[in-house]
Amino acid sequence: MRFILLLLISNFCLADLLERKDVQTFISETANNTLLTEQEIKNYLSKAEIIQRVIRNRDNQPEVKFSWNRYRNIFLKQSRIRDGVEFLATHSELFKKIENDFGVSKFYIASIIGAETNFGRNMGSLNPLDAIVTLTFESNSKFWRKELVQLLLLAREYSLDPKQMKSSWAGALGLGQFIPSSYLAYGVDYDKDGKVDMTNSIKDGIASVANYLKVHGWQKDKLAIVPFEINDKFKKFDEEQIDSYDFPHKINNFRTRISSEQMKAMELTSSTYEGKATPLLVVEGIESKLYLGFDNFIVITKYNRSSYYALVIHQLALAISNEFNKNN
Repeated sequence: MRFILLLLISNFCLADLLERKDVQTFISETANNTLLTEQEIKNYLSKAEIIQRVIRNRDNQPEVKFSWNRYRNIFLKQSRIRDGVEFLATHSELFKKIENDFGVSKFYIASIIGAETNFGRNMGSLNPLDAIVTLTFESNSKFWRKELVQLLLLAREYSLDPKQMKSSWAGALGLGQFIPSSYLAYGVDYDKDGKVDMTNSIKDGIASVANYLKVHGWQKDKLAIVPFEINDKFKKFDEEQIDSYDFPHKINNFRTRISSEQMKAMELTSSTYEGKATPLLVVEGIESKLYLGFDNFIVITKYNRSSYYALVIHQLALAISNEFNKNN
């Protein structure tokens, strides 16, 4: 009896979704503006469920909620570093070819894959259909509405069932966790089998991450982030002091790009540099540290719009590189 009741509730919820005015508008507009038919869209959406966990995850992202120490410790684990070295060694010839083809450091590619899916071990516990439907219609988001269209086009192009795929809370897919629009725009069929498959093809997955970084301006052999000497005034600052201090330019914000002269005026450092950089002032361990993010740092923030994310990808890449070079 309980099973029957749950089944009836589930069927009611699915039917109710298609009856929503905003969903009906989406179906009509998408059918008018894409190659998808109304029936195709209904067939996909008829399987979708609203998952409240998706909204909770969206509102509690560690890049925003966690301190730098806590965030860093998620990724800078010895086990992940060792797994990164093993991942590079296992696919050494593939990484060598991809480095040559795309001009992107294998260590940064591996770092992103390690951070996103633990080198393919965890590609998500949700499915992209439920995740993106929830984000689209529970938050009335234009961004996620576009991603839902892209997901359905992706499913149509490769004959996929988005309900059966694995994804993050954001509907991100595959080895490098690409949202649907990025999957379609930057995905690479590196194994030449006629389709981009970032989940089952290690070649496609690794090459797609490299291609994303290349297209967004990765500069070969250039530094992403550099540690800088911090002036004594800030060495003992805690997180609250960093957050509350009235700097003339925003720190820890990838949109901030300032010159060496401007940095000196902030009194953060007396050292000089060329070009423009993003100041990153964090409490790491028990002391404040200053890092400067340059052009490749900005490229990493295109992957995830977070300065913390870019900094942790850089540090994980360095850690993997150091360990890898000890053994090779």
